[in-house]
Amino acid sequence: MKKLSYLLLLVILMISCSVEVEESESSGSSDGSADSPVELTVGTSKSGTVAYADNSFYKFTTSSTGAGNYKLVVDSLSITDSWSSSSSVIAYIYSDSSYSNSYMLEYDSCLASCTMVFGYEDNLHASTTYYLKIYGYGNAAYSITVSEGGSEGSTTDPVELTIGTAHSGTVEGYYWGGQSYYKFTTSGTDNYTLIMNNSASLDCYLYSDSGFTSYVSSYYNNCSAGANLTKTFTGTSSSGGLTANTTYFLKIGPQASTISEATTTTYNITVSAEGN
Repeated sequence: MKKLSYLLLLVILMISCSVEVEESESSGSSDGSADSPVELTVGTSKSGTVAYADNSFYKFTTSSTGAGNYKLVVDSLSITDSWSSSSSVIAYIYSDSSYSNSYMLEYDSCLASCTMVFGYEDNLHASTTYYLKIYGYGNAAYSITVSEGGSEGSTTDPVELTIGTAHSGTVEGYYWGGQSYYKFTTSGTDNYTLIMNNSASLDCYLYSDSGFTSYVSSYYNNCSAGANLTKTFTGTSSSGGLTANTTYFLKIGPQASTISEATTTTYNITVSAEGN
């Protein structure tokens, strides 16, 4: 009987210890929920927390002129009881309030205070609500700020260039995200020349559709990566020119290979008719 009582006491102690560990791991608190995310104001810092192995949920809305990439600054980041030595938090950005993987645009993580640059393949669009989820590898406290990044336009809101007029532009991002998007409309059938004074190496791509999916001709119109880009757009042949009274779509792309390598490059960009 004494042996049975001893075993029962041992089981109770083991369960008690297990509960204490679990309570320690989840003693933090998380913000919002998938059904009711905390609303962030672009450009304004917000204090937040996320519990061990849990998620905090946020949302933000871009301005009517806010097409481009966006930055998430995670500052004053402190964490306890972390189960990871390489990351403290990981942030996911979604285009839908379901927070489902099918609507996930990008994600990135950091161990200490950091800046994450989100642009995906087409940048964030103007007047659009996006959804942010932050996962904690431990009990984390931080301040977060969502702000506009250095890239311009998006696939649905490209910046319009006026033929023959210089535009002061920027691009910030990496090879798969954070490009700048433009459009211009030809006057007559002609060759059109792109001139830029970018100091860092960039690419250019010319499209015939507003979805930025159909190259006019990659052989005749896309730029080789480099500084001070200059390219003559000749359409579908070596000298036929672009079609009159037609809108074309231009993407300027950076060369960094990862989000963490994203930098901002400024330039003047001009598209002019050759007058042929």
